[in-house]
Amino acid sequence: MNEKIKALTKNPKWLIIIGLGGIALIFLSSLFTGAKAQEDKEKIKSTYTAEQYCNDLEKDIRDIVIGITGDKNPTVVVTLESGIRYSYASADEIDTSSSTGSSNDQSSESKKQSYITVKTSDGGEQALVVAEIMPEVRGVAIICNGGSQEPVAEKIKNAVMSALNITSKRVYISGGAVR
Repeated sequence: MNEKIKALTKNPKWLIIIGLGGIALIFLSSLFTGAKAQEDKEKIKSTYTAEQYCNDLEKDIRDIVIGITGDKNPTVVVTLESGIRYSYASADEIDTSSSTGSSNDQSSESKKQSYITVKTSDGGEQALVVAEIMPEVRGVAIICNGGSQEPVAEKIKNAVMSALNITSKRVYISGGAVR
């Protein structure tokens, strides 16, 4: 084995070819990891919107209604209280001072709040998000075959109330026209 290596090192052509091959492999691996890193950056940049959240809820409720009624095309509408809210990391500083005089004692307190920021890839700064708070469901309307029948409507209402943790006042169910 040592003799083969010595034979290869005597001929500089083989060393150059092996070196260029190694450089090519390193270059190719950086291309693949660069593409993955770009995909990861795009995932982080894309934010989940209230509209997407609402559409996902509607799809999930539609699946529940299909499972209960067998209706292939129920209509489901979800309304939300607000948009998505964000909670940011902050640093609070409280400064208290007191002074005593001959006739009275005084104290004061000041509070200073600042948000913790992180540098972005483009060189800017952005507040550090601690939590995304999804909006509350304002109401759900469902129109489906069998929705006018009390036992079916009760099953749907109970399933929706449990899935979304809302009261019965926020759920409306009606029977639809036979299609």
